[in-house]
Amino acid sequence: MSDYKSEIVIIGCGIIGGALSYKLAKLGYNDIVVIDKENTINKHQTGRNSGVIHSGVYYPKGSLKSRNCIDGYNQIIGFLDEYKIPYKIPGKLIVAADETEYDELERLYQNALDVGLQVNHMDREDILKIDPNLVGDKGFFVKETGLTDYKKVLEKFVDVGKELGVQYLFSSPIKEITRMDKGFQIRAGNQMISTKYLINCAGLQSDRVYELSTGLKSPVTIIPFKGEYFKVPKDSYNSDVAIYPVPNPDFPFLGVHLTRMVDGTLKVGPNAVLSFSREGYDGFEFNLRDAISNFSTPTLFNIAKKYKTIVVKELLKHKSKSFFEESVKKYWNNFDRESIIGYTCGIRAQATEKGKLVNDFKIVCENNQVHVLNAPSPAATSCLSIADTIINEFENLR
Repeated sequence: MSDYKSEIVIIGCGIIGGALSYKLAKLGYNDIVVIDKENTINKHQTGRNSGVIHSGVYYPKGSLKSRNCIDGYNQIIGFLDEYKIPYKIPGKLIVAADETEYDELERLYQNALDVGLQVNHMDREDILKIDPNLVGDKGFFVKETGLTDYKKVLEKFVDVGKELGVQYLFSSPIKEITRMDKGFQIRAGNQMISTKYLINCAGLQSDRVYELSTGLKSPVTIIPFKGEYFKVPKDSYNSDVAIYPVPNPDFPFLGVHLTRMVDGTLKVGPNAVLSFSREGYDGFEFNLRDAISNFSTPTLFNIAKKYKTIVVKELLKHKSKSFFEESVKKYWNNFDRESIIGYTCGIRAQATEKGKLVNDFKIVCENNQVHVLNAPSPAATSCLSIADTIINEFENLR
């Protein structure tokens, strides 16, 4: 006997699950149930997001990240306008610390042109007009970069979803998924939910939900990377323009950057440090199951071997504020570790497959199921477009 009967169950009410429930409801789908183990929203990646509305400058043309980010940018701006959620579009400067980064800077510039972004080169004089404490002689400006509060975005997805009949079940951790002839029986918390279709948007737990629902080994393993942000005085930087370094092209992280949040808060970060707990936000937390999972894939050893220097630097940024300060001063010399006035951190759900990091979004289908197995940054920007992608996959199952 089921407590709830539905056509569609969405597992996970982060920014992807929330956007999907909103989109499905707006399209007229009925009998939608969203299940989340937490007692409310914004506990994990969405609630700890940098707030950046990304433009798609980094992602190869034609990739899922590129297509969904560019379309998602336009969709999220429209959503923010429609529901009067505050945002701003100050743009972004990507700046090279020295001549060793010029080739990669130019490659990113050409990629930005290829995907249709509004960009322009900046020399030393142009860079200093943004802020006199910026370092670097070359960079380029990306007009289509903004900032918002994704917590408010998710809140609105859920509010509208409820108005349109979506049922959201919180404090309902998934305990068992039984495959039936015509769907699934899901035991979540103390409730039983029957459904014809299941869509997995479980983020940090997505590989485990895949295995519960399919009975198969997940094609990916999630490895959690902790990213730490430090708040600094608002008046230490003279602009709203976001400042980004040139990232390592082989590493799926954008480096420590400087962003003024939509509320005026100024943040520097994040680093990218392996976490031994998928949900360990307070200092060093160790979860045995998560640690074993980390080392069950050869990816960690491959990363350590291939990116030894980067791994060591990221660890030093985590352990030493002086080293973190040094990394920031490569492009902005007004950062002083003694001026730090606050700290936040998030954990990125990074999928690995066959010993490598998965650099693109990854969405797979099984019988009556859609699984979002890799949706790190720029997933918040892309959430409405990713929802469209999921719906297309879902409709092919019907």
